[in-house]
Amino acid sequence: MPIIVFGNILADLNLFISRFPIQVQDLHTLQDLDVGPGGACNVAIMAARLGLSVASMGEVGDDRFGQLVVGGLRREGVDLAHVLATPEAQTPVAVVLVDESGEPAYLGFRGRLTQLTLPPAWRAALAQARALFVDGWAEFEGAPAMALEAVQVARRQGVPIFFDPGPGNPNLDNGWHTAVAGHATVLLLNEGEAARLSGLEDLFEMGPALLALGPELVIIKRGARGCTLFTRKAVFEAPGFAVPLVDATGAGDSLAGAVMHGYLRGLPLADLGALANAAGAAKVQKRGTGHNVPTRAEVRAVLRQVGHDPALA
Repeated sequence: MPIIVFGNILADLNLFISRFPIQVQDLHTLQDLDVGPGGACNVAIMAARLGLSVASMGEVGDDRFGQLVVGGLRREGVDLAHVLATPEAQTPVAVVLVDESGEPAYLGFRGRLTQLTLPPAWRAALAQARALFVDGWAEFEGAPAMALEAVQVARRQGVPIFFDPGPGNPNLDNGWHTAVAGHATVLLLNEGEAARLSGLEDLFEMGPALLALGPELVIIKRGARGCTLFTRKAVFEAPGFAVPLVDATGAGDSLAGAVMHGYLRGLPLADLGALANAAGAAKVQKRGTGHNVPTRAEVRAVLRQVGHDPALA
């Protein structure tokens, strides 16, 4: 059975500019642009490129952006049996602006989605999945409840659950993140998100507090410094790899896809951390998202360069 990447199916329009800020009435020439699958599609594509059988589950509009996203996922070998293309819906779009520093700014078009309950076919697929990935992005009132229900269906059947809460939506109650974290097998989040969920500021206090919510493994992403992995028996600091930063967009998604691959293979913490960091390091050296997340060969090249076994990927 495939792993299921649930929800947050959108298009990314990546615009590469020379510098911020952008002022009213200024004329800026783009250095480059790219459009393709974005959001949780990045996770699905990374996991598929590492050899996992992957299915997306969610809704897009039957519009040009929806067609672009669906076509892009199909090109990457992602199962689309549980992706609905609804004529009445509009596909969400993220405009990602990246300057020469490699750090992105985002403009979001929330679109309009209509599917706010789990169809029976989705329930059946969730119950039989090899694993489930959910992130914390939600633009509509009913979306958190649907994500939580998906997690509960999978959890009842013993399906491993990977959850990345992200920054949340200031316009919605993000209390559902804590509820989903309590069902997660693996919780992935950056330091700011870990502080928000735990109510703490010290990294080595955050980890145990988040484990107390229910996950078996907590991975706190620390950007160029790597990541720290917490279980109830061990803590492991996986140092980052020094690579040129071209575009940080999608690095966390690439890391998440690699973590699923490594966790489902039963890698020990040291190897799992190295693989996660290698995927992130491979991504930041490339512009864009979607089809521009790393290939397996690119992740292996980073592992080889830093002295790790490339066969981890």
